[in-house]
Amino acid sequence: MWRALPAGIVLLGTMLPAGPAAAAPCTGVTCVRYYADITVAATVDPATPVLAGVIHSYTVQVTNTGWRVGGNTAPRPGIGPDSGPVYVHLRRAPGELDILFTNDSGVPFDCFRWGSGAGHVVCHAESLPTGTTSQFTYYFQTPAVPGTYQFGIDVDSYQWTEYDETNNAVTLTYSVG
Repeated sequence: MWRALPAGIVLLGTMLPAGPAAAAPCTGVTCVRYYADITVAATVDPATPVLAGVIHSYTVQVTNTGWRVGGNTAPRPGIGPDSGPVYVHLRRAPGELDILFTNDSGVPFDCFRWGSGAGHVVCHAESLPTGTTSQFTYYFQTPAVPGTYQFGIDVDSYQWTEYDETNNAVTLTYSVG
């Protein structure tokens, strides 16, 4: 009798679903979805060339443009959800020293160094409301060696789905004379 019990449990387990059923795909003119979309823009000041060892700044603007997708129209900007957590990764040029940052407008960001000697700074905001732009300025000391340098900025959303991730990076180039 005890030998039949495990077989019955195995059979019962194969008849029950393993998890919740997947939702039906969203199709047709009545199906509309709304997404958050983060865009980054930046400028460097002063314009190049700059002197070696002087303080210069990067002004970073992060925007959440909501998107409406589906229905009987092409995708278009519209009211979308607030974003989830937003991370801005600053890849400073070799020889640059980060000094300080200021939150200029919008949702404030927290910034901190990432990795030991890696030359990275990560800035974080909990969420950006749709249709808003947050701006912060980061101040650096230029490298001591003359040359052409690049400063990279990447934005990412690790915990939520974004409409378009192709607008999440910018690279600034400047010269030290």
